[in-house]
Amino acid sequence: MIATAVIGFFLLVCAAVSSSLSMNFQKLAQNQTKYYDPRECKHKRKIELISNVCLRPLFLVALVLSATASVLDFVALAFLPTSVVGVFSTLAIVINLIVTRVVLFEKPKEKEFYPIFFIFLGCLISIISTSENVSELTPAQLLDRWKSGFFIVINWIVFITVSVILEYSKFLPKWLQQVGFPVIAGGLGAQNVCMGKYIAFAVTEMIEHSRLTVRADNLIAAICLCVASIVVHVAWLNKGLKILKAYYCILIYQSTWCLFTILSGIVVYDNNKFLSAEKWVFFVVGVTTSIFGVVTLAQTHADTRD
Repeated sequence: MIATAVIGFFLLVCAAVSSSLSMNFQKLAQNQTKYYDPRECKHKRKIELISNVCLRPLFLVALVLSATASVLDFVALAFLPTSVVGVFSTLAIVINLIVTRVVLFEKPKEKEFYPIFFIFLGCLISIISTSENVSELTPAQLLDRWKSGFFIVINWIVFITVSVILEYSKFLPKWLQQVGFPVIAGGLGAQNVCMGKYIAFAVTEMIEHSRLTVRADNLIAAICLCVASIVVHVAWLNKGLKILKAYYCILIYQSTWCLFTILSGIVVYDNNKFLSAEKWVFFVVGVTTSIFGVVTLAQTHADTRD
């Protein structure tokens, strides 16, 4: 039992480091546009690179690292309960701060550690207070409900609308402009997990019964939304990485991804269907604490940014 747990935690650490390295390498690829030395950014190019960022070797390495992280997370589920994996995801915030310090020589300002603590604490409380999926319905049945489809559609409409406002509005406060890119990336990135759970169920059932047991149109829609989520969240994350410090951008992205993954699980998969009143209170406190931390960090970062 102990050996299994050790293996599981080791895989989770490797996954978190790989994911963080992926985002840091994406930042390095962005920095190459203006600098010869993308890590230290001291030697500026006379002429900026015009090559597509997505085709640069550093970015391609980042994609491989991201895929590796996803595989390691999936394998870790074979050794640890889902709840433990969820709790560990909050530690990715700390791991990212360490990796970004090593790779990009970036670290938060002293004033930023206060809101970062609240973000970490809020995400941890939110995950601990939520329950496992105890619904008697299968993921396919849960996704077939009107409220699940309504939530997914509204989620996309809201984030797309916000992205348009963020892209074209010239009157938003500086802190709100800076927090917008990683928030959109995290919110839409969480849809990948939501759709991924349904796809995993469909594939497992098909292997077991040698036939498709879910609605074909739902499965196609889930696959399309999953792919769209990956493409869109990478695009918006890189919009943020292009103009913001990596530690800040990734931190906001991670916390938003964590909260919207939990929210999707609650609405679509009834994860909190039998949650006690006390745990609901803790959950609300955790979400509120995280939002407070994100807003405070965004305002502090905008005021202290070089």
